Amino acid sequence: MPTAVENSYAFAKLDELEPAPRIAPGATDDGKQRFEVRRHLDITAFGVQAFSAPSGVDVINEHDETLLGEAGQEELYIVMSGAATFEIDGETVETVAGSLVHVQPTAKRKATATEDGTMILVVGGTPGKAYEPGPEEMAEAFAAYNAGDYEEALAKQLIVVEKQPDNPVAHFNVGCFAARAGDADKAIEHLQRSVEINDRIKELIATDEDLDSIREDQRFVELAK
Repeated sequence: MPTAVENSYAFAKLDELEPAPRIAPGATDDGKQRFEVRRHLDITAFGVQAFSAPSGVDVINEHDETLLGEAGQEELYIVMSGAATFEIDGETVETVAGSLVHVQPTAKRKATATEDGTMILVVGGTPGKAYEPGPEEMAEAFAAYNAGDYEEALAKQLIVVEKQPDNPVAHFNVGCFAARAGDADKAIEHLQRSVEINDRIKELIATDEDLDSIREDQRFVELAK
């Protein structure tokens, strides 16, 4: 294992970390990889992970850091190797190894690798708010989902909502995993709870294909209105 822990520090090399699972069932492997730096080094004060991709692939997918009407993390992108073209709110920024790109939460951004072996380290935190690591079961739930084991994903995500009972996204994910696992009753129950906490979760409910199996259920029709 590439990490050495000696009391007050931990050491690792990015190019020796094991990639995290990221390919969902039926998805195409485009060569992109994700590395859970924060979890690997047991960092709790801020979020940090890394992505690598071959030339022509989005090493950072298009997104912003707003969810359900709230601004989230500002992010610092550090190009560790290779080169990438960033598109940020319609502007283009060409970067090479050693480049730093700081992006505010509301800005739409993506980065496309322009050289093979491009790796970008991402550090994030929400202004004015202490960082709160997600429960370990959250990562385990998504790893099971990516492996197509929806019942295990559901079991792990149910532990997450026990730890975060007022997190609407946690309940929404239970709904998705339960729908995939064929448990319509549990899916509806947790989707209803997610809507009660934040009505804007309906924006996710409207488009997420994980919920396709229950869209004809009258209970779903009512809560999605």
